[in-house]
This record gives sequence, structure tokens and C-alpha cells, in this order.
Amino acid sequence: MPNKFIKPLIMVGLIALLAVILYLTYWLIGIDVITIGQLVRGLSRRGARVVAMIVVAFTMGMTGLFFQTLTQNRILTPSVIGFDSTFVLSQTLIVFLFGSSTVLIANPYYNFILSTLVMVFSSLLLYGFVLKKGKNNLALLLLVGLVFRTLMGSLTSFLSRIIDPDDFLVVTSRSMASLTNMNTDILWYLALPILVLVIILMARDTKSFDVMNLGEDQAKSLGVSYHKLMNRHLIYIAILISVSTALVGPLMFLGLITVNLSREILKTDYHKPLLWMSSLLGIVFLVLGQFILTTLNLNTSLATLINLIRGLYMISILVKGEKQA
Repeated sequence: MPNKFIKPLIMVGLIALLAVILYLTYWLIGIDVITIGQLVRGLSRRGARVVAMIVVAFTMGMTGLFFQTLTQNRILTPSVIGFDSTFVLSQTLIVFLFGSSTVLIANPYYNFILSTLVMVFSSLLLYGFVLKKGKNNLALLLLVGLVFRTLMGSLTSFLSRIIDPDDFLVVTSRSMASLTNMNTDILWYLALPILVLVIILMARDTKSFDVMNLGEDQAKSLGVSYHKLMNRHLIYIAILISVSTALVGPLMFLGLITVNLSREILKTDYHKPLLWMSSLLGIVFLVLGQFILTTLNLNTSLATLINLIRGLYMISILVKGEKQA
């Protein structure tokens, strides 16, 4: 990796490390006497949350960056083709068919496996049908994905209105992003191994994606198997988003912010440094943001603040684009 990227990566990495240390230890302030057992329980509970936030930061950074390269667009996220809507609809449908006390909701492993299968299957169906019929037309995929997302949102809204009110509360709690009520039960034996495996598979193609930045025709002329890579990585993106969404709920726009900030800081389109920077920025956003909200006792969620920042950032990107034009 070129030296010009090392310094900013180290600086942001130190900020991320400081955020993790603050989050893990701030609760000890004001406690005069603490037993070893209390210390271990407190650190293990917060440690699991920190690892979950790191997993989410990596998944959002990778999916956001690769999806932007595939679409050749800096303001798109995987949510535009309905990844998050698929998750919300799957949870609503389970509660509608089997009730909120079903083992498919109560058991986090069953729920994670089922949600992942639904998301990957719907992705395969969408990609297979649209890309085959449209002769690998990505613009058509985005358009159909947008319609698909609207349809799933309408179905979710309809089912939510006719289910039992108690079941509705369960669906609402599972379909909203929350960093205070994480599903850390699946972290060690499902989320983390899947994340590591998919990251290794995706990282092998970073050089090909660097070439894909030049455009489809140039990438093909340089020997990149463009459509094969696109189809494979759309599946990887579906799996990673399943992991992230199962842990904290839909939080798609974090990737949009961190990837674009990484481009601004590093001034490059190479994927390897951008992956590291966007992941580190994601950790800073999540861990430091959650630390500030908790210590200041603010009555709002970090997901709400991230969506607010995302809106302001998108406006700034559009204004900057207008000025450059």
C-alpha cells in the first residue's frame, strides 16, 4: 500500500481505538469498589457489542464500496434494490404466518438462517431474471430493484396493519436499527465466521474492481470477467447485509457516508485503502457515536443521527456536483 495512505489510516485507526477504549471503560468512572466478577461481566457484555459494531462497520464499508463500483455511482447503496426491505418483509411475514412467539422469531439462529436464505434467494431470483432478460443491463436491474423495493414496502405496510397489535410491536422492534438492543447471540458462531469468509472472497477481487472503475468496456478489454464478477459480488453483498441486518437492523446508509468520506480523505479510487478507511470510519461512527449518546444520555438513537448526517452529506455531494458542472 502506498505510503501516502498509511498516515491517514493510522490517524483514523487511533481515533477508532480510542473510541473502543472509552466505550469499554467509561462505566467504571464513579465506582469505588468493583469485584473481579463484575469487571469481567461488564467488559464481556460491552466487548461483544464492540465486536458487533466492528462487524457492522466492515460489512457496510465493503458492501457500499463494491456496490458503488458496480453501479458506477457514488450516491447509491444496496438498499436501492431492496435488500433492507426484503429483511423487514421476511420478519413481518414470519410474524403474520406463525405469530410473534414462534421459534423462528425467538431463536436467533433459526431467524438468522431463514432471513439470510430469503435475502439470498430473492437476490438470485432478481439478478437471474433481470440480468438474463436484460442481457446484464445493470440500469434495468436498478430500476426493477426500485420497483421491487416499493412492492415489498407496501406488502410490509399492509401486513403490519392487519396483525395483532402485540405482534406489530415485535415486528417494529425487529425492523428498526438499534445499537442498544443488538442480537449478539449469533455473533461468535455465525456472524463473525461468515464475515471473515466473505471478506476473504471479496478481497481477492479488489484489483479487478480497481480496473472496473475505468468502466465496463475498458475493464473487458483489459481481461476482467465483468459480468461474472458482478453476479458473484451481488450475492456476497446480499450475504453481508444479512449479517449486518440480523445484528443491528437495517443500517444501509452508514456505508454511503463512510465510503464517500474515505474517497474525500484519501483522494483515490483504489479499493484496498478505501476498504480499510471506510471500515475504520464506520467503527468511529458507531462506537464513538454510541459512547457520546450514552454518556450524554441523549433521548435519540444513533441510527437517527446517521440518517440525518446521510441526508446532509448527500445534499453537499449534489451541491458540489452542481458547482463542478
